[in-house]
Amino acid sequence: MTTTQLDATMGMGESYNKNSKVQLSTIDLSIPSVRKAIDALDVDCSSSAPFIIADFGCAQGLNSLHIMKIIINYLQQTNKNIRELLVVHNDLPTNDWTSILKLLAEDNSYKSVISGRSFYEQCLPNNSLSIGYTSTSIHWLSKMPCNLSNHCLCFFAVGDELAAFQHQSRLDYIQFLEHRSHELRPGGVLILANVCLDEQGTSGLENVMDLLYKCAQQASFTDQELLDYTIPFYARSYKDFVDEELFTRYSLEVVQSECVPAFWFTQWRERQMTLDEFARLIVSYFRAWSEPTIQQTLIRSGRTKEDIAEILNRLWNLCEQEIKQQPDHLPSLVHHAFIILKKKLAVVQE
Repeated sequence: MTTTQLDATMGMGESYNKNSKVQLSTIDLSIPSVRKAIDALDVDCSSSAPFIIADFGCAQGLNSLHIMKIIINYLQQTNKNIRELLVVHNDLPTNDWTSILKLLAEDNSYKSVISGRSFYEQCLPNNSLSIGYTSTSIHWLSKMPCNLSNHCLCFFAVGDELAAFQHQSRLDYIQFLEHRSHELRPGGVLILANVCLDEQGTSGLENVMDLLYKCAQQASFTDQELLDYTIPFYARSYKDFVDEELFTRYSLEVVQSECVPAFWFTQWRERQMTLDEFARLIVSYFRAWSEPTIQQTLIRSGRTKEDIAEILNRLWNLCEQEIKQQPDHLPSLVHHAFIILKKKLAVVQE
């Protein structure tokens, strides 16, 4: 088990908006949970203080703006008497902030600020947040526990390496809930939407994820690059997400918790897209979240800019070819955790 640099987790790169349609499907699946959370909201919306909504893990912003506007629209539909609304788009300092700032300027439908800070730290003042939201973000770890010797992804980790990823994931989840609890106003809500493992310990993504490593092995990665090519995320189980002890510790009560199997790539299943389109869709999904790690791996090994471009092109072409050879072998039923937490109201002493 090899320990790597601690600052391994990075923000999303410049291609995320273009390649994150699959992540958008998880956001759309969370819309019923968003509405239920707003129905459960119990804060004074007429206060002169800003009504703050935050998206933790906004990436380049296209998907983030989409769900923030859905939240705002439902607040308006439910006649919440909000005097002053402010949206906070949060992600790491290394995120591609230029893209989201451009989108916000073009859209200009709500007041917003950006927060370049890890969501495993406190990002907002105590008792200031009314609605917190995060989707397909908190599986990213705050730091790399170790390199994986047999793969690039936690789905295939074993022994001490798996234990290290599990331990880091546990620490990060504790930090995330603790800081959101401090930030939430009493009666405020937090919505979590994320891919998770089912009771059998599978996500439904194992076969498609295996392609990333197999194709890297064929794409001229050196042995050291393959070892360094470890992506710092961990897929929690549904049981990991629904941790009643942690919820109680941080004064959070469960409004909803459910594990939902949902079909991805439905256009292919229903033959509404060609095989070429299907292969490009999966590759775009890979690129959205894995390409920054791959680029950094190759940069650290001394590859030139031209080498990196050539290797990436070879890698994605190999992935497309593999997908076309076995399209029906790839998964489409993926498990999601949708959880709504509400900060408990302060008890008034008589």
